[in-house]
Amino acid sequence: MGTVQRDSITITILSYVGIVIGYVNKILLLPNFFSETQVGLVNILVSFSVIYAQFSALGINFTIVKFFPFFRTEDRTHNGLFFWSGVGVSFGFILFTLLFLLFRNPVMEYYSQESPLLSQYYLWLIPMGFTTLFYNFFTSWLQAFHKNVISSFSNEIVLRLLVTIEISLYVFKVLTFEQFVIGYVLIYFVPTIILLIYTLRLHYTRYKPCFSRRVKKLASIAGVYGFWQYLGGTSNYIVPTVDQAMLAGMWGLAENGIYGIMLCLVSVMQMPYRSLVKVSTPVVTELWKARDFQGMRHISREVSLMNLIAGCYLFVIIWVNLDNIFSLMPEQYSTGRYVFLFLGLGRIIDMYSGLNSAILMTSKKYRYEFLMSLFLVGLTIGTNLLLIPRFGMNGAALATMISIIIFNIGHVTFVWKFYRIQPFAPKDISVAIIGLLAIGVSALIPTMGHFILDAIIRTFIITAVFGIPIYLSGISPTLNTTIERFYHRLFR
Repeated sequence: MGTVQRDSITITILSYVGIVIGYVNKILLLPNFFSETQVGLVNILVSFSVIYAQFSALGINFTIVKFFPFFRTEDRTHNGLFFWSGVGVSFGFILFTLLFLLFRNPVMEYYSQESPLLSQYYLWLIPMGFTTLFYNFFTSWLQAFHKNVISSFSNEIVLRLLVTIEISLYVFKVLTFEQFVIGYVLIYFVPTIILLIYTLRLHYTRYKPCFSRRVKKLASIAGVYGFWQYLGGTSNYIVPTVDQAMLAGMWGLAENGIYGIMLCLVSVMQMPYRSLVKVSTPVVTELWKARDFQGMRHISREVSLMNLIAGCYLFVIIWVNLDNIFSLMPEQYSTGRYVFLFLGLGRIIDMYSGLNSAILMTSKKYRYEFLMSLFLVGLTIGTNLLLIPRFGMNGAALATMISIIIFNIGHVTFVWKFYRIQPFAPKDISVAIIGLLAIGVSALIPTMGHFILDAIIRTFIITAVFGIPIYLSGISPTLNTTIERFYHRLFR
């Protein structure tokens, strides 16, 4: 857990520095200098590029992390895993691009009425998908070596700073909106290039093909696993974008723009979860190799509890400061309050589920992940079809929350049934109670004269109301130890 703690803390710190930059971009600059339709286009380009990359990857990124311990060799050839994986994702990109062009007309027709701007920039999704694909590929390769920090730094800090610079150029009328979109796509190539250079400079791998009986045997096993993960894991990328895609088609990019800003706020809550899962997944694969179920129960419990505490705290802090956040944006963005509520509650449940998805996905029962993913995709599409026409963006958020909760109930059930691993404890309910208490206390705090003063005082009080009972209760010894170490380093 030491490596997991150290890297996850570093990545979380980088993530929150990135959040500050992202806050400037998505809360201050985009809503105030771009129309809701333009904001919706920017958001949906990023979301669709993630789907593009996931379909193109053919499940290979999952395979790298899962099977690297078995391919690894002292001579750094690693049985040609890097070479053949690179060939695989390249083939996947070409194949999906052909399908993307083949279905261009039906897709453009679907968005032509409510979101014509998306049809105009449709083809820019190809380079956007390409760079996202290879960023994910290099991230997975580095993750197999437990090298997670640079990928987070390039994506969370470098990318967002470049976006800030480009938005500023648009604000000062150096760029037209068309030039802004083109530049926005090109900026996404920078983190990919950074990871490429970093991977080459590490000298951990010899980039050449390898042919042997062992390679054929491993490749056949890994290929079957990758195929199932491709089918099942795709839902992890489809589901977060289905609501945006359907909302843009039914209500337009303007509604989608507001929805995307609320997603940005929710993503703040997920940063600890993403960093913990990112550094824990390779550990889980090593535990599977050693058949160390006790170690897996321990790390599952630790990650789940840390996620619950972090998720509840960040949800509360954002919720009590929503009025201050909305004061920085045009008035129409305040209609997204309940979007944040539904999405935030759903993500707390998702975070609390911890490593159940990673455990199931890297186990011999990984095919159940595929079945659950199919169910999740169907459930998400069905609930969105039912709720978006009636409630708009609030319906999309509610549909996502319902789908996430049901999906995680299934994960918990399968992991417990097969391996008797579950991360929960009755005392965890105290975290939610403390969170509700903090929201109640916030309602008693009078509104201050200025939003900055109000945010500082409110955040300080709520942090004390939430944090002190959590620390004194000792519910998470790992968290207490981390706080104490930080305190001693700070004042040493």
